[in-house]
Formats: sequence, structure tokens, C-alpha cells
Amino acid sequence: MGEKVSDATTVAAPIDTVWNVITDVEAYPEWTDGVEETQVLATTEEGYPHQAWFRVDAKVAEITYTIEYRYDGYDIRWHLIEGELLSQLDGAYELTEDGDGTHVTYSLAVDVDLPVPGFMKKRAARTILDQGLTGLKGRAEAQD
Repeated sequence: MGEKVSDATTVAAPIDTVWNVITDVEAYPEWTDGVEETQVLATTEEGYPHQAWFRVDAKVAEITYTIEYRYDGYDIRWHLIEGELLSQLDGAYELTEDGDGTHVTYSLAVDVDLPVPGFMKKRAARTILDQGLTGLKGRAEAQD
């Protein structure tokens, strides 16, 4: 079973700006620590990523994985299709408008195929989550 983490922040940008940053998967290497390369493999009818491949520098190893996205309103969810060293990578961005911009809740469940203590898995999941929220906030606010 993977480690589950979740956090939220308010981004001082309109919800459509935040949405566009999240769905521009090919730009992730520009603002997401560790993400070295991405490729959209398939898109939805609306042109949003449906499946995407990632190459990530995970400090202890370089890993690649493919995830599949689902969209429901302003909620973006994904799950792992295949990956090196990963057995779970499920997550979600839930976006809502608020008076100060966009409220973003980011949830993540991660598990690896290595004998790693639970506290280290939790720390790694928390680092991914924190870097993702910080990067998203910085990128979206810079575009607004």
C-alpha cells in the first residue's frame, strides 16, 4: 500500500490559468523539480493530455513512468499505467475559485518496488507534493 499525502494552497491566479499550467504537461520540466522530460502520448477530444510519459531524476535513481489522466470539471486525476520502480502513483488536483484566486488541493499516493521503510516513502511523497504545489503556484502566478 502506498503512502498518501495531501495539501492545499491558494494560487493568486484565475482558475483557467492554473488549469492551463497543470494540463501543459510538456512544460513540466520548466517548473517541476526533478522532472527532466515529458511526452504526451494521447489526448482527449478537448486536447488535454490523456496519457503522458515522464522521466524523473528521483535522486536515488532515474525513473520513467506513464500515467493516465481523467477530468471532471476542474478536477484532474491520474493513475499509474506502468513505471520503473513504481507500483503506485495516483493523484489529483482539485481546483476551486475563491476570492483570492484559485484554491488548489493536491493529493498523492505513491509506492515503490524497493524495500524502503514507510517513513522514507512518506517523506518522498511529501517532497513530491510540496515541490509540485510550490512549482505550480510560482508558474501560475508568473503567468497571470
